[in-house]
Amino acid sequence: MDQKGHIVEIIDKDTALFKMERLSACASCGKCIGSTTSESQEIMVEVVNNIGAKVGDTVEVNMDDMNVLGAIGIVYGIPLFSLIIGTVGSYFLLKNQLEKNILEILSFAIGIILTIISYIIIKSKDSKFRESRRYMPVVSRILIDLNAIK
Repeated sequence: MDQKGHIVEIIDKDTALFKMERLSACASCGKCIGSTTSESQEIMVEVVNNIGAKVGDTVEVNMDDMNVLGAIGIVYGIPLFSLIIGTVGSYFLLKNQLEKNILEILSFAIGIILTIISYIIIKSKDSKFRESRRYMPVVSRILIDLNAIK
């Protein structure tokens, strides 16, 4: 996934804040600052800046497609799996012990509780994901604006 935008802030020697136009593919992954709704057009993302881009530089960033899919799997797949396992698993484990209408409500509640727990665990591991930088986009090159040269 390649995207063009501008460096707006240098956070530390290897990290920068990157401003870009939102792609439909990144509607709500949660990595972006200021992207609470899918209608947001400009978003800011922390990027790995190993090439020394400066504030105001137009750059291209990329993120390996497998890392994008991995991040999607973590953020959406694990909670979905928790919901399904919690709901279906508790339904079959408790079906001989409870009445049907109570069983369905309790199974749904257990699924929701497991989903919430999975989100809490994912959120608690967020700092570990940030430190690894595996799921952060990387500045791949600084682009030259030919119109600015004239």
